[in-house]
This record gives sequence, C-alpha cells and structure tokens, in this order.
Amino acid sequence: MDNDRFARYAGATGIIAVVLILVGFSIFGSNLPSTDASAQDWGSFFTDHQNRIQLGITIVGVGLFFFIWFLGSLRSTIAAAEGGTGRLASIAFGGGLIGVVSLLLALTAAAAAAFRPDQVDPNLTRALNDFGTLGAAPGAAGFTALFAATAIAGYRYGALPAPIAGFSALAAITQPLAYGIAVTDHGAFASDGFLGFVIPVITFSLAILTASGALVRQPGGYAGSTAR
Repeated sequence: MDNDRFARYAGATGIIAVVLILVGFSIFGSNLPSTDASAQDWGSFFTDHQNRIQLGITIVGVGLFFFIWFLGSLRSTIAAAEGGTGRLASIAFGGGLIGVVSLLLALTAAAAAAFRPDQVDPNLTRALNDFGTLGAAPGAAGFTALFAATAIAGYRYGALPAPIAGFSALAAITQPLAYGIAVTDHGAFASDGFLGFVIPVITFSLAILTASGALVRQPGGYAGSTAR
C-alpha cells in the first residue's frame, strides 16, 4: 500500500512539473518583446522586469526538477511493460533528459541576460536571449524521442492506455515544429509564433499531464490490464 502511494506521488510529479513550467514561463514571458524587436527594446525589458524574470526562471527550474523525477517514473512504467532490454524506456528517458538540458541552457542564458542588464550593452542582452531561444530549439529532438517512444510503448505493449498514447503521438508529431525557431525571428515559426511555440507547448503539456494522470491512477502500469 505504501509502495502504491509513493508511486502515485512520483507519477504526479509530471502534473506538478507542467504547472510550474507554465507558470514560470508565463511570469517570465509576460509582455515579452517580439523576437524581431530592437536591442534597445530587449535591454529595456530585462532592465525594467529583472526581478520578475528571475522569479520566472527560478520557478521553471524547480519545475524541471519535478520533470526529471517524472521521467524516472515513466521510464520504470515503460520498462516493466516492454521487458527485455527496455529499448523504448531508454529512448524515452534519454530523450526527456536531452530536452531538459536544452531548456536549462535556455534558462541559463536568460538568467545571464537578467543578471545585470543595466550594466551591459543591450546588444549583449538580446544576444544572450537569442542564444537561449536558439539553444532550446534543437531540444525538440529530445522531446520528440520521448513522446514517440512513449506512444509506441503504449500502443504496442500497453504501458499506457491507447488514448493517452495518442496524446504522446500527437506531441511527437508536433514537437519538430519548434525547429523553425532556429531559422526565423518572425511569423508562425518564430519563438513567439503559433506553430513554432504555441502548438509544441500545448501538445507537450497535454501529453505530460495525461501520462502523469495515468501513472497516478495506475501506479504499477497498465500492461497487466491491457491487451498487447
């Protein structure tokens, strides 16, 4: 009974992670200048909202801790259902970690830009922000691997219910849209665009929330109660 309770707590870390990450980015990104705004606009933004930006970055960082914990729970669930060498479990866990590292690089760059923005050239502030944005874009490869492996494990081995595996499949299909962030600073594929940012964030959130909810409801996984 205690093991089930602790497993449920561990499964719930995905929900906590999504909430904290979204709240943190909302605090940081409120009234954010457009990606093609001038260096002066970016410098003023970081100077005027330094404390808020640092608070948002800190909250996202805490959220990533819970996300890593969730990855461990998901890996365990997939491995138990998959058996054998646990190839899909390894891909999902490794892909998630790669995505986390890319976001940590983005947070570090933003934190550096917000550290003393009133003492540096605005061009440097914008460059640091650009570095963070561009560094996060390739991380879509990691999240794509995470969701693709999770979807396959759900459909093939019953690690998660089929509808929830479907959310992971949708996330896997849409995460590569974020690659557009690395090649344009305006339009739908920019870091503030509908395709480059909004869609990947929505599908990421839905996939993690539903998978986390499934792990809370069935801590031991679904393989024993789902036909393969």
